[in-house]
Amino acid sequence: MTAQRTIDRGLEVQQAASAGHSMNTFERFVDSQPILNMLRMLSATGRTNFTEKGAWEVCLCALILKLEPQCKVHRILEALPYDDGMMDEADVLNTMAHLGYICRPAESELDDLDERLLPGLFIPGEKGAEPSVVLGRDADGQLRFFDPLSKLVSHVPSSFDSQGRVWFFQKYDENLQPTSKFMRKGSGHTWFRALMGRFKGTFAQVMTAGLILNVIALATPLFIMLVYDRVIAAGAPATLPMLALGAFIAIGFEWKLRLIRSTGLSWLAGRLDNIVGNRIFAHLIGLSPSLIERASVAAQIARIKTFESVRDFFSGSVFLSLLEAPFVFIAVAAVGFIAGPLVLVPLFMVLGYIALFFFVRSRVKIAIRLAAKASSARQQFTIETFEKLEGIRGHGLGNKWQEKFRHLSGREMMTHFHLGWLGMVAETCAHTLTVLAAVATIGFGAHMIWAGTLTTGALVATMILVWRILTPFYSLCTMVPRLEQLRNSIAQVNNLMDIETEAEEARSFSRLPKIRGRISFHHVGYRNSDETDELFSDLTFEAKPGDLVAITGGNGTGKAAVLQLIKSLNKATSGTVRIDGFDIRQLDAPDLRKQIAYVPRTPSLFHGSVLENMRFANPLASEDDIIKALELADAWDDIRNMPSGLQTVIGSHGGDKVTSSLATRISLARAYLHPGNVLLIDELPNTLLSGKAGRNLKEYLTRAKGKRTVIICTYRDDYMKLVDTIVWLRGLSSPIAGARDTMFEKINAGEKVA
Repeated sequence: MTAQRTIDRGLEVQQAASAGHSMNTFERFVDSQPILNMLRMLSATGRTNFTEKGAWEVCLCALILKLEPQCKVHRILEALPYDDGMMDEADVLNTMAHLGYICRPAESELDDLDERLLPGLFIPGEKGAEPSVVLGRDADGQLRFFDPLSKLVSHVPSSFDSQGRVWFFQKYDENLQPTSKFMRKGSGHTWFRALMGRFKGTFAQVMTAGLILNVIALATPLFIMLVYDRVIAAGAPATLPMLALGAFIAIGFEWKLRLIRSTGLSWLAGRLDNIVGNRIFAHLIGLSPSLIERASVAAQIARIKTFESVRDFFSGSVFLSLLEAPFVFIAVAAVGFIAGPLVLVPLFMVLGYIALFFFVRSRVKIAIRLAAKASSARQQFTIETFEKLEGIRGHGLGNKWQEKFRHLSGREMMTHFHLGWLGMVAETCAHTLTVLAAVATIGFGAHMIWAGTLTTGALVATMILVWRILTPFYSLCTMVPRLEQLRNSIAQVNNLMDIETEAEEARSFSRLPKIRGRISFHHVGYRNSDETDELFSDLTFEAKPGDLVAITGGNGTGKAAVLQLIKSLNKATSGTVRIDGFDIRQLDAPDLRKQIAYVPRTPSLFHGSVLENMRFANPLASEDDIIKALELADAWDDIRNMPSGLQTVIGSHGGDKVTSSLATRISLARAYLHPGNVLLIDELPNTLLSGKAGRNLKEYLTRAKGKRTVIICTYRDDYMKLVDTIVWLRGLSSPIAGARDTMFEKINAGEKVA
């Protein structure tokens, strides 16, 4: 019995044990056999930290068995941390989150826990104490704990500490989230607006702190006014210490409130950065491949970086100015109380700031749009240049390309110059309004002093208050370009999140428990884009489970496109592609791709060890299975001679570079290791097919006949002789397909495949 079969058998035992309907919650855990089974299975896949001695690991298995007894092991493996070291609290919570559970701390005392919230993860307050799992309550209403060390269920775990905390877990439902389309449909909110609704409590705290802060801030001008009018003018220095003490107390409170507000805003900016960054990345990953491929790599990175301006906004001075603006009325009321009609000066200036804001904003919007187009054109030209650098040099077009780049750079410089100039105009006008406000306040204030309706201290206090009134509006006017860029960034985020991912599209689609391997094309046509001609049209053929099919034809006839249609990486422009009788458009695309092994022409190796790259194909594979697959692909000798063998880190970010030949052989080995019933192989290099890897591939194809549906792109006769069906793509002519011998006659009678 192979390791794979052993693991599968163990999984069946685990699921049967954990799903025993005759056992109650506590009896299931008394013998702890299901937990031990899960630990062994996870350990067999290379997760050596999953042992009986790993308290966090045991608790994780117990939680999963209690919450989701039928959870597949491969789902657990996908949810586990990248690092396979010993787990801690954060690792357990992150794993549960990746499994689709919302993790929340219990807000009540341990004895008052609502049983409906359980099971939960109990973490003792004492440092270094081991966690346990709160299973529920017995017939007497007492809490029952599963102790990971003793593997027993008891009322009090060995590391019990009443000061500990409990995490409970709720299954995540996207439709119930404020940002979901279902919840937003009735509210009319955009995605970002709905997200901000999650932080109502934080905003309420920040605004409350701002209100109190602005009231306390009145202490400074009032202190100055009293010093001028009650101490200096009246010649009463004895009152100065009491006034100073009151001012210092007020300053202390102001400092504390500003610290609280700054902490809240920093937390808000950090949370938004984390949530939105993760959601944008996950959304991009989940989009249809056809949508992703339309944009360059630089454009995809730009999408992820889009939110950086939003994050900077919430942690910057502009947002503080917006928070201060609603409380301007406090300072206005104070000026009206102290100086009477002098309050008209800042009010008129506020109107001037508002007019300036909208005047500049209308022009900045146009300037930003033009600057973005110019920057995009320059960026696209730069990317195209480096992609085609060899051809540019070969045709002697270097000077022409430099001239075009200078033109694009000059246009970009002028648009950014105009945008910067508008910003300077706004700042200059805002500064002028501030100076006029100061001059008018002093001028009218002096007149009121001579008239005896205003004191000198009141005038000084008024000047300070006028400055507090105008400062938020000054900041807003000078930051108009940043505000417009922020608005554009939020609009881009909203537009991106409104695009349906494949998972969202697939909610009403069918999911095949396991693909048997029947593949049929019925009058299928395909083109790369709306602007290009069809690569092929009216393609019809069928592969029964276990059939071997060869796709042949000249370069550019669409051989790889046929595989991509089967893999649901692209969509047919006409006709129908069926898997096991189901229209492929009705199937869950991500689930379909997981079940199909694929060897592309250009393989993808990811940063990590060779072992990790192999287990992407089959997380449950043992090392022996992996070595056998690598031997079959003629890659094991190269891997074995690496510094750390299977543990050698390859890929980018400091990993060992591998040759294109070895990368292709590793990709082929992953396909051998894949447990799916369908294998797609794009056209492989002739040097590989002529060597040991090619000979082994022929033997594998012979053995796979009747067991695994294999579709291979090739022009070589020695491989086409092994298949049952040949599909001949003929460019402008309609493709034809049929039995191997019949197709050989047609191919030999017609054009020779290049």
